[in-house]
Amino acid sequence: MLAKRLFIHSIVGLFLFTFVAGVNAQSSDDRWRALNDLKPGTRIVVDQDGGRSVKAKFASSIDQKLAVMVKGKRIEIDRSTILAVYLGRKSSKVKRGLIGALAGAGAGMLIGAATVAATKGDGLIAAGGFLYGIPIGAAIGVATAGGTKKGELLYSR
Repeated sequence: MLAKRLFIHSIVGLFLFTFVAGVNAQSSDDRWRALNDLKPGTRIVVDQDGGRSVKAKFASSIDQKLAVMVKGKRIEIDRSTILAVYLGRKSSKVKRGLIGALAGAGAGMLIGAATVAATKGDGLIAAGGFLYGIPIGAAIGVATAGGTKKGELLYSR
């Protein structure tokens, strides 16, 4: 009796799961058509076959092609080569600056400690390396920020 009840409950559960998944699932064509809702000039990242990634601005999407602007040039990408399209987002200069400052502080301290160990000098060299490393690392971090990264997934094959 318990086995029969368990069997019935699992069949009903499987049916409900399949029904809910079917209702919530969007077809690939629906997601492709949703790209038309993007405003021209919106930053996107397009992943293509072969691991190639294109960072561009959205221009338009038609039946089987996605038109984008890359460095002021209009490029059309065939839908069959597109694996995924992501909304582009800029990396944070503050975050990159903080990470750079931490990396610079660590590198400065290691260089200072190595210098102290090699020359049997004063421990203040390590502290100086630490203090010089912070602004140098922060400047490098800020200078390398600003690229487009992958954000929200808009379309996938």
